[in-house]
Amino acid sequence: MKLITFPYGFFAALCRRLIIRGGQVCFYIMIYALVSGCATKTDILSIHDIIQEQSDHQDQQIQKLETEIEVLNNELKDQLEMMVDTRGEMSKEFREIQDNISQLMALTGQIQREVVRLVNQINMQQDQVVSSPEYSDPDSADVIVSDVEGADPALADDTYKAAMSQLSRGSLATARRAFESFLVDYPDHRLAPSAHFFLGDVLEQENRLDEAIETFLRIPELYPTADRVPQALYRTGSIYILKENLEEGIRYLDTVVNTYPDSGAADLARELLQELN
Repeated sequence: MKLITFPYGFFAALCRRLIIRGGQVCFYIMIYALVSGCATKTDILSIHDIIQEQSDHQDQQIQKLETEIEVLNNELKDQLEMMVDTRGEMSKEFREIQDNISQLMALTGQIQREVVRLVNQINMQQDQVVSSPEYSDPDSADVIVSDVEGADPALADDTYKAAMSQLSRGSLATARRAFESFLVDYPDHRLAPSAHFFLGDVLEQENRLDEAIETFLRIPELYPTADRVPQALYRTGSIYILKENLEEGIRYLDTVVNTYPDSGAADLARELLQELN
């Protein structure tokens, strides 16, 4: 029986087709070819070269994949680091914004207090001018002290001016006692609403806020037509805001705006309401 041999090209083509299924397939074909005697040494070497070539190609592909994976891992790491850094920067910026808002609110409060202080100084100067004897009209009914029979109007004016002088010097305790004495002796004097107003101002500066509110509210209660009423209501609302009682504060500020829309106190109330919104 004559042994049939196959040409080299046949084995080469067969191995290339089967190499994709694994090097073991070609290895088994080699063994079979040797055993059956149907392959020459050259054929075996050629098959080995093909296997080696495919193995090298697979190694290159694996190495390329490993390189790409490493690159992707590095990019992912960089992205994560950027995300962490960005989150940290955003948190820092958010804290800075909060700090800036707090500083602006504190500055707004300082400005508001300074405005009130200036308004009080102007009112004090006006009251001092009005109460001065050289500006008093002797025929005016306003200079009459109606609550104390036989009271000396000049003595009442002097008592009020003394209280205002102590307030302008910053002697709060002395000014408070002087205003209280004035109101006890001259509750119906033309300057009584202003005495109540500045007494409330002294109490607020002494941080006796509840007493200050009570004093300011006596003005619309006892002197509903006095010019000090819108100012007193505004100061009441601002103190409630200071006490963080926004509901009561806004209620009094709205009252000033709606009831006395053309007053200077209404302008201040609108500004404060706008800041609260």
